[in-house]
Amino acid sequence: MKKLRLVGGQVITPLEVRFADILIEGGLITAIVPQEQSTPAFENLDVSGRLVTPGLIDLQLNGGPALDFWGKPTEQELEKFTREQAVGGVTTFLPTLITAAIDHLVENIDWLNKHAVNGNLALAKGLSARMPGIHLEGPCLSPKRPGVHPPEHLQPFSIDVLKRLIKPGVSLMTVATELDPDGEALQFLQNNGVVASLGHSNANLDEARKAFDAGVRMMTHTFNAMAPLHHRDPGAAGAALMDDRVTCCLIADGLHLAPETVSLILRLKGPRRAILVTDAARIGTTGGGLVGSSIHLADAVRNCVQWQSASFQTAVRMASYNPARALRLDEKVGHIEVGKFADLVIWNPVNLSVERVLVDGQILTLDDKTVEATAKTGK
Repeated sequence: MKKLRLVGGQVITPLEVRFADILIEGGLITAIVPQEQSTPAFENLDVSGRLVTPGLIDLQLNGGPALDFWGKPTEQELEKFTREQAVGGVTTFLPTLITAAIDHLVENIDWLNKHAVNGNLALAKGLSARMPGIHLEGPCLSPKRPGVHPPEHLQPFSIDVLKRLIKPGVSLMTVATELDPDGEALQFLQNNGVVASLGHSNANLDEARKAFDAGVRMMTHTFNAMAPLHHRDPGAAGAALMDDRVTCCLIADGLHLAPETVSLILRLKGPRRAILVTDAARIGTTGGGLVGSSIHLADAVRNCVQWQSASFQTAVRMASYNPARALRLDEKVGHIEVGKFADLVIWNPVNLSVERVLVDGQILTLDDKTVEATAKTGK
Protein backbone atom coordinates (compact mmCIF):
# COMPACT_ATOMS: atom_id res chain seq x y z
CA MET A 1 0.00 0.00 0.00
CA LYS A 2 1.27 3.46 -0.89
CA LYS A 3 1.86 6.23 1.61
CA LEU A 4 -0.84 8.85 1.18
CA ARG A 5 -1.32 12.35 2.58
CA LEU A 6 -4.73 14.04 2.49
CA VAL A 7 -3.87 17.69 1.98
CA GLY A 8 -5.86 20.83 2.77
CA GLY A 9 -9.02 19.37 4.29
CA GLN A 10 -11.06 20.35 7.31
CA VAL A 11 -10.96 17.33 9.64
CA ILE A 12 -14.17 16.58 11.55
CA THR A 13 -13.96 14.55 14.76
CA PRO A 14 -16.45 14.15 17.64
CA LEU A 15 -14.48 16.64 19.73
CA GLU A 16 -13.11 19.18 17.28
CA VAL A 17 -13.06 20.63 13.78
CA ARG A 18 -9.63 21.66 12.52
CA PHE A 19 -7.59 22.19 9.41
CA ALA A 20 -4.98 19.44 9.29
CA ASP A 21 -3.47 16.84 6.97
CA ILE A 22 -3.90 13.11 7.47
CA LEU A 23 -1.04 10.67 6.84
CA ILE A 24 -1.95 7.12 5.82
CA GLU A 25 0.34 4.12 5.63
CA GLY A 26 -0.47 0.43 5.52
CA GLY A 27 -4.19 1.15 5.58
CA LEU A 28 -3.98 2.99 8.90
CA ILE A 29 -3.94 6.62 9.97
CA THR A 30 -0.36 7.14 11.11
CA ALA A 31 -0.36 10.87 11.89
CA ILE A 32 -2.45 14.04 11.81
CA VAL A 33 -0.11 16.93 11.10
CA PRO A 34 -0.25 20.70 10.59
CA GLN A 35 -0.83 21.61 6.96
CA GLU A 36 2.46 23.47 6.75
CA GLN A 37 4.52 20.44 7.89
CA SER A 38 6.51 18.77 5.11
CA THR A 39 6.30 15.00 4.48
CA PRO A 40 8.11 14.37 1.17
CA ALA A 41 7.83 10.57 1.25
CA PHE A 42 4.03 10.70 0.92
CA GLU A 43 1.90 11.00 -2.21
CA ASN A 44 -0.52 13.91 -1.89
CA LEU A 45 -4.28 13.71 -2.37
CA ASP A 46 -5.64 17.25 -2.63
CA VAL A 47 -8.84 17.68 -0.60
CA SER A 48 -8.53 21.45 -0.23
CA GLY A 49 -11.64 23.11 1.12
CA ARG A 50 -13.35 19.77 1.65
CA LEU A 51 -14.74 18.24 4.84
CA VAL A 52 -13.03 15.02 5.94
CA THR A 53 -14.90 12.66 8.26
CA PRO A 54 -14.68 9.06 9.41
CA GLY A 55 -16.41 6.44 7.28
CA LEU A 56 -20.07 6.09 8.21
CA ILE A 57 -21.41 3.09 10.14
CA ASP A 58 -24.95 1.74 9.64
CA LEU A 59 -26.15 -0.66 12.34
CA GLN A 60 -29.40 -1.56 10.57
CA LEU A 61 -29.08 -2.33 6.87
CA ASN A 62 -31.50 -4.93 5.52
CA GLY A 63 -30.45 -4.51 1.89
CA GLY A 64 -31.53 -2.34 -1.01
CA PRO A 65 -33.42 -2.34 -4.30
CA ALA A 66 -31.37 -5.22 -5.74
CA LEU A 67 -30.42 -7.14 -2.60
CA ASP A 68 -32.12 -8.48 0.51
CA PHE A 69 -30.05 -10.13 3.23
CA TRP A 70 -33.12 -12.11 4.23
CA GLY A 71 -33.00 -13.73 0.78
CA LYS A 72 -29.34 -14.84 0.97
CA PRO A 73 -27.75 -12.91 -1.91
CA THR A 74 -25.08 -14.27 -4.23
CA GLU A 75 -21.43 -13.41 -3.69
CA GLN A 76 -21.52 -11.17 -6.76
CA GLU A 77 -24.59 -9.31 -5.51
CA LEU A 78 -22.91 -8.84 -2.14
CA GLU A 79 -19.73 -7.45 -3.72
CA LYS A 80 -21.74 -4.95 -5.80
CA PHE A 81 -23.87 -3.91 -2.83
CA THR A 82 -20.95 -3.33 -0.46
CA ARG A 83 -19.15 -1.28 -3.10
CA GLU A 84 -22.22 0.90 -3.66
CA GLN A 85 -22.60 1.40 0.07
CA ALA A 86 -18.95 2.28 0.53
CA VAL A 87 -18.83 4.65 -2.46
CA GLY A 88 -21.74 6.48 -0.81
CA GLY A 89 -19.82 6.79 2.47
CA VAL A 90 -20.83 3.72 4.51
CA THR A 91 -17.60 1.84 5.16
CA THR A 92 -18.90 -0.37 7.98
CA PHE A 93 -22.35 -1.87 8.47
CA LEU A 94 -24.27 -4.70 10.09
CA PRO A 95 -26.25 -6.82 7.63
CA THR A 96 -29.66 -7.08 9.25
CA LEU A 97 -31.96 -10.09 9.21
CA ILE A 98 -35.64 -9.70 9.99
CA THR A 99 -37.96 -12.33 11.41
CA ALA A 100 -38.23 -15.61 9.52
CA ALA A 101 -38.41 -19.31 10.31
CA ILE A 102 -35.55 -20.19 12.66
CA ASP A 103 -34.02 -22.68 10.20
CA HIS A 104 -34.00 -19.96 7.53
CA LEU A 105 -32.33 -17.47 9.89
CA VAL A 106 -29.69 -20.04 10.85
CA GLU A 107 -28.90 -20.65 7.16
CA ASN A 108 -28.55 -16.91 6.54
CA ILE A 109 -26.36 -16.38 9.60
CA ASP A 110 -24.07 -19.22 8.48
CA TRP A 111 -23.91 -17.82 4.93
CA LEU A 112 -23.04 -14.32 6.13
CA ASN A 113 -20.41 -15.69 8.50
CA LYS A 114 -18.82 -17.58 5.61
CA HIS A 115 -18.86 -14.83 2.99
CA ALA A 116 -18.95 -11.47 4.73
CA VAL A 117 -18.69 -11.14 8.48
CA ASN A 118 -15.36 -10.69 10.23
CA GLY A 119 -15.42 -9.86 13.93
CA ASN A 120 -11.89 -8.42 13.67
CA LEU A 121 -13.18 -5.74 11.26
CA ALA A 122 -11.04 -7.03 8.42
CA LEU A 123 -12.51 -6.68 4.93
CA ALA A 124 -13.82 -9.96 3.58
CA LYS A 125 -12.37 -10.95 0.19
CA GLY A 126 -13.78 -8.88 -2.65
CA LEU A 127 -15.84 -6.61 -0.42
CA SER A 128 -15.57 -2.84 -0.04
CA ALA A 129 -17.22 -2.30 3.35
CA ARG A 130 -16.56 -3.93 6.69
CA MET A 131 -19.20 -6.20 8.23
CA PRO A 132 -18.07 -6.86 11.80
CA GLY A 133 -21.29 -8.59 12.82
CA ILE A 134 -24.94 -9.35 12.16
CA HIS A 135 -28.00 -7.54 13.50
CA LEU A 136 -30.89 -9.90 14.25
CA GLU A 137 -34.04 -7.79 14.18
CA GLY A 138 -36.27 -10.54 15.50
CA PRO A 139 -37.75 -13.07 15.89
CA CYS A 140 -38.24 -12.35 19.61
CA LEU A 141 -40.57 -9.39 19.07
CA SER A 142 -43.95 -8.40 20.44
CA PRO A 143 -46.91 -9.80 18.45
CA LYS A 144 -48.61 -6.49 19.24
CA ARG A 145 -45.87 -4.48 17.44
CA PRO A 146 -44.63 -6.71 14.60
CA GLY A 147 -44.45 -4.07 11.88
CA VAL A 148 -43.45 -5.87 8.68
CA HIS A 149 -42.28 -8.98 10.55
CA PRO A 150 -44.40 -12.06 9.73
CA PRO A 151 -46.41 -12.87 12.89
CA GLU A 152 -46.34 -16.60 12.20
CA HIS A 153 -42.56 -16.65 12.70
CA LEU A 154 -42.36 -14.59 15.90
CA GLN A 155 -40.81 -16.49 18.79
CA PRO A 156 -40.72 -16.23 22.59
CA PHE A 157 -37.78 -14.33 24.01
CA SER A 158 -36.34 -17.43 25.64
CA ILE A 159 -33.02 -19.15 26.14
CA ASP A 160 -34.19 -22.13 24.06
CA VAL A 161 -34.75 -19.89 21.03
CA LEU A 162 -31.51 -17.97 21.56
CA LYS A 163 -29.43 -21.14 21.77
CA ARG A 164 -30.36 -21.86 18.15
CA LEU A 165 -29.71 -18.33 16.88
CA ILE A 166 -26.79 -16.90 18.80
CA LYS A 167 -23.71 -17.89 16.85
CA PRO A 168 -20.34 -16.23 16.27
CA GLY A 169 -20.98 -13.17 14.16
CA VAL A 170 -24.26 -12.13 15.80
CA SER A 171 -23.40 -8.91 17.60
CA LEU A 172 -26.71 -6.99 17.94
CA MET A 173 -30.26 -8.24 18.53
CA THR A 174 -33.50 -6.29 18.66
CA VAL A 175 -35.81 -7.82 21.24
CA ALA A 176 -39.05 -7.07 23.07
CA THR A 177 -37.71 -7.43 26.60
CA GLU A 178 -41.18 -7.52 28.19
CA LEU A 179 -41.48 -11.07 26.78
CA ASP A 180 -38.73 -12.09 29.24
CA PRO A 181 -40.06 -10.92 32.64
CA ASP A 182 -37.47 -12.90 34.61
CA GLY A 183 -34.57 -11.49 32.61
CA GLU A 184 -33.00 -14.88 31.90
CA ALA A 185 -32.94 -14.53 28.11
CA LEU A 186 -31.50 -11.02 28.35
CA GLN A 187 -28.78 -12.32 30.63
CA PHE A 188 -28.02 -15.05 28.09
CA LEU A 189 -27.49 -12.43 25.38
CA GLN A 190 -25.23 -10.39 27.62
CA ASN A 191 -23.21 -13.44 28.66
CA ASN A 192 -22.62 -14.20 24.98
CA GLY A 193 -21.43 -10.67 24.13
CA VAL A 194 -24.51 -9.71 22.11
CA VAL A 195 -25.78 -6.13 22.46
CA ALA A 196 -29.52 -6.09 23.18
CA SER A 197 -31.65 -3.29 21.76
CA LEU A 198 -35.26 -2.71 22.78
CA GLY A 199 -37.54 -2.60 19.75
CA HIS A 200 -40.76 -3.87 18.18
CA SER A 201 -41.96 -3.73 21.75
CA ASN A 202 -45.22 -3.04 23.52
CA ALA A 203 -43.42 -2.40 26.82
CA ASN A 204 -44.89 0.22 29.09
CA LEU A 205 -42.83 2.76 30.99
CA ASP A 206 -42.05 0.48 33.93
CA GLU A 207 -41.21 -2.53 31.74
CA ALA A 208 -38.81 -0.45 29.67
CA ARG A 209 -37.17 0.97 32.78
CA LYS A 210 -36.72 -2.56 34.09
CA ALA A 211 -34.92 -3.51 30.88
CA PHE A 212 -32.65 -0.47 31.08
CA ASP A 213 -31.85 -1.23 34.72
CA ALA A 214 -30.94 -4.77 33.61
CA GLY A 215 -28.36 -3.44 31.15
CA VAL A 216 -30.19 -2.69 27.88
CA ARG A 217 -28.54 0.42 26.47
CA MET A 218 -30.10 0.85 23.02
CA MET A 219 -33.48 1.38 21.39
CA THR A 220 -34.16 0.28 17.79
CA HIS A 221 -35.73 2.88 15.43
CA THR A 222 -37.16 4.99 18.25
CA PHE A 223 -40.91 5.69 18.01
CA ASN A 224 -41.38 3.14 15.21
CA ALA A 225 -43.03 -0.21 16.06
CA MET A 226 -43.78 0.77 19.65
CA ALA A 227 -46.50 2.58 21.56
CA PRO A 228 -46.63 6.29 20.72
CA LEU A 229 -45.65 8.86 23.32
CA HIS A 230 -48.75 9.79 25.34
CA HIS A 231 -49.03 12.51 27.94
CA ARG A 232 -50.43 10.04 30.49
CA ASP A 233 -48.30 7.06 29.43
CA PRO A 234 -44.85 7.89 28.03
CA GLY A 235 -44.25 4.21 27.25
CA ALA A 236 -40.96 2.67 26.16
CA ALA A 237 -40.03 5.64 23.98
CA GLY A 238 -40.51 8.03 26.86
CA ALA A 239 -38.44 5.82 29.15
CA ALA A 240 -35.58 5.76 26.61
CA LEU A 241 -35.68 9.51 26.03
CA MET A 242 -35.47 10.18 29.77
CA ASP A 243 -32.69 7.69 30.54
CA ASP A 244 -29.18 9.06 30.02
CA ARG A 245 -27.79 5.51 29.83
CA VAL A 246 -29.76 4.67 26.70
CA THR A 247 -28.81 5.46 23.10
CA CYS A 248 -31.72 6.00 20.72
CA CYS A 249 -31.42 4.85 17.11
CA LEU A 250 -33.53 6.82 14.62
CA ILE A 251 -34.43 6.82 10.93
CA ALA A 252 -34.05 10.41 9.74
CA ASP A 253 -35.81 10.06 6.37
CA GLY A 254 -38.76 12.39 6.95
CA LEU A 255 -41.20 9.47 6.70
CA HIS A 256 -40.50 7.28 9.71
CA LEU A 257 -40.04 10.42 11.80
CA ALA A 258 -41.07 14.00 11.17
CA PRO A 259 -38.13 16.43 11.15
CA GLU A 260 -39.51 18.00 14.32
CA THR A 261 -39.50 14.59 16.03
CA VAL A 262 -35.88 14.10 15.06
CA SER A 263 -35.11 17.50 16.63
CA LEU A 264 -37.02 16.51 19.77
CA ILE A 265 -35.04 13.27 20.15
CA LEU A 266 -31.72 15.05 19.67
CA ARG A 267 -32.58 17.79 22.14
CA LEU A 268 -33.35 15.18 24.77
CA LYS A 269 -30.52 12.74 24.02
CA GLY A 270 -27.80 15.18 23.01
CA PRO A 271 -24.94 14.37 20.62
CA ARG A 272 -23.66 11.36 22.59
CA ARG A 273 -26.81 9.24 22.87
CA ALA A 274 -28.30 9.13 19.38
CA ILE A 275 -27.45 6.97 16.37
CA LEU A 276 -28.56 7.44 12.79
CA VAL A 277 -29.59 4.26 10.95
CA THR A 278 -31.28 3.70 7.60
CA ASP A 279 -33.20 0.43 8.05
CA ALA A 280 -32.77 0.40 4.29
CA ALA A 281 -34.54 -2.36 2.37
CA ARG A 282 -36.88 -2.87 -0.53
CA ILE A 283 -39.22 -0.08 0.47
CA GLY A 284 -42.99 -0.53 0.66
CA THR A 285 -45.92 -0.58 3.03
CA THR A 286 -47.93 -3.24 4.75
CA GLY A 287 -51.03 -2.93 6.86
CA GLY A 288 -50.73 0.84 6.83
CA GLY A 289 -47.15 0.79 8.15
CA LEU A 290 -43.80 1.51 6.55
CA VAL A 291 -41.44 -1.22 5.35
CA GLY A 292 -37.84 -0.13 5.52
CA SER A 293 -36.44 3.03 3.97
CA SER A 294 -34.69 3.89 0.72
CA ILE A 295 -32.17 6.38 2.05
CA HIS A 296 -28.42 6.08 2.35
CA LEU A 297 -26.81 7.01 5.65
CA ALA A 298 -25.26 10.09 4.04
CA ASP A 299 -28.83 11.23 3.26
CA ALA A 300 -29.69 10.98 6.96
CA VAL A 301 -26.67 13.14 7.81
CA ARG A 302 -27.72 15.74 5.26
CA ASN A 303 -31.32 15.67 6.45
CA CYS A 304 -30.35 16.39 10.04
CA VAL A 305 -28.32 19.39 8.91
CA GLN A 306 -30.93 20.69 6.46
CA TRP A 307 -33.70 20.33 9.06
CA GLN A 308 -31.48 22.23 11.52
CA SER A 309 -31.81 19.30 13.90
CA ALA A 310 -28.02 18.98 14.28
CA SER A 311 -24.76 20.50 13.11
CA PHE A 312 -22.78 18.60 10.48
CA GLN A 313 -20.25 17.59 13.14
CA THR A 314 -22.99 16.16 15.37
CA ALA A 315 -24.79 14.44 12.50
CA VAL A 316 -21.56 12.74 11.42
CA ARG A 317 -20.86 11.71 15.00
CA MET A 318 -24.29 10.05 15.16
CA ALA A 319 -23.45 8.12 11.98
CA SER A 320 -19.88 7.10 12.86
CA TYR A 321 -18.44 7.45 16.36
CA ASN A 322 -21.65 6.73 18.29
CA PRO A 323 -22.46 3.44 16.50
CA ALA A 324 -18.82 2.38 16.73
CA ARG A 325 -18.85 2.98 20.47
CA ALA A 326 -22.20 1.23 20.96
CA LEU A 327 -20.86 -1.94 19.31
CA ARG A 328 -17.41 -1.65 20.94
CA LEU A 329 -15.74 -1.07 17.57
CA ASP A 330 -14.30 2.36 18.37
CA GLU A 331 -10.73 1.12 18.77
CA LYS A 332 -10.51 0.79 14.98
CA VAL A 333 -13.35 2.71 13.28
CA GLY A 334 -15.65 5.67 13.80
CA HIS A 335 -13.01 8.29 14.52
CA ILE A 336 -10.13 10.06 12.78
CA GLU A 337 -7.24 9.20 15.07
CA VAL A 338 -3.77 7.67 14.87
CA GLY A 339 -4.00 3.88 14.75
CA LYS A 340 -7.53 3.75 13.32
CA PHE A 341 -8.36 2.27 9.92
CA ALA A 342 -8.06 4.88 7.18
CA ASP A 343 -11.77 4.74 6.33
CA LEU A 344 -12.54 8.33 5.35
CA VAL A 345 -15.24 10.31 3.56
CA ILE A 346 -14.56 13.54 1.64
CA TRP A 347 -17.62 15.84 1.51
CA ASN A 348 -18.44 18.93 -0.51
CA PRO A 349 -18.87 21.72 2.08
CA VAL A 350 -21.67 23.46 0.14
CA ASN A 351 -24.19 20.71 -0.61
CA LEU A 352 -22.72 17.97 1.62
CA SER A 353 -22.46 15.52 -1.24
CA VAL A 354 -19.95 12.69 -0.88
CA GLU A 355 -17.10 13.28 -3.32
CA ARG A 356 -14.57 10.60 -2.44
CA VAL A 357 -14.28 7.65 -0.09
CA LEU A 358 -11.25 5.79 1.17
CA VAL A 359 -11.30 2.34 2.74
CA ASP A 360 -8.05 1.02 4.19
CA GLY A 361 -6.47 4.12 2.70
CA GLN A 362 -7.47 3.10 -0.84
CA ILE A 363 -9.57 5.43 -2.99
CA LEU A 364 -12.64 3.45 -3.95
CA THR A 365 -13.53 2.73 -7.55
CA LEU A 366 -16.77 1.62 -9.16
CA ASP A 367 -16.86 -0.17 -12.53
CA ASP A 368 -13.07 0.22 -12.81
CA LYS A 369 -13.31 4.00 -12.78
CA THR A 370 -12.25 6.26 -9.93
CA VAL A 371 -15.32 7.72 -8.33
CA GLU A 372 -15.11 11.47 -7.87
CA ALA A 373 -18.70 11.89 -6.66
CA THR A 374 -21.39 9.53 -5.54
CA ALA A 375 -24.80 9.45 -7.17
CA LYS A 376 -26.07 10.95 -3.92
CA THR A 377 -25.60 14.58 -4.88
CA GLY A 378 -27.25 16.32 -1.95
CA LYS A 379 -29.73 19.10 -2.41
